[in-house]
Amino acid sequence: MYEYLIGYVTQITPEFLVLEVQGVGYKLFVGNPYRYEIDKNKLVKIFVHEAVSETEISLYGLYDAEDKELFEKLILVKGIGPKSALAILANEDHSGLVNAINQDDVAYLKKFPKIGPKAAQQIILDLKGKMTLLSSSSTEPVVQPIANRNLADALDALSALGYSSKVIAKIKPELEDQESMTTDHYLSFGLKLLMKK
Repeated sequence: MYEYLIGYVTQITPEFLVLEVQGVGYKLFVGNPYRYEIDKNKLVKIFVHEAVSETEISLYGLYDAEDKELFEKLILVKGIGPKSALAILANEDHSGLVNAINQDDVAYLKKFPKIGPKAAQQIILDLKGKMTLLSSSSTEPVVQPIANRNLADALDALSALGYSSKVIAKIKPELEDQESMTTDHYLSFGLKLLMKK
């Protein structure tokens, strides 16, 4: 039904953000809410997917058209719901995901929360050869002096994505060793560390 929404981010939590579009606040579940910032003067465009179940209607926010395309392919896989797909896409290394699928790399896919060997095999079976990237852009993290609240928010977001507290505890020291970063960069770095474990 919706392709994207353009509005102002008015609220950010570890699980979702609120995007105000012409006076209406849309609750969007996103993989990394801290990629955005609350700014009533800055319009942002967020691609959306509407998921309808027997008990609720939810909107999932995707960063760009590539994220939306990958998300919609992932949720077609048996056993992969929207929240699992968001957790997979929260790691911005989409080329790693596509390569893992195309090269039968079950071990890589099992690193995502709630993805076991069976689900990893199903992803490969359903999507091998069907996953491509629209673009390949990478950005260097911008280091800014900020409070450690950003690290706490990033850890909360990892938990909201489905990573266990035991797994998060393993990477926390490496995150604490970093210079102060934005929540987005803590979260992105944390996701990269989790993929290496």
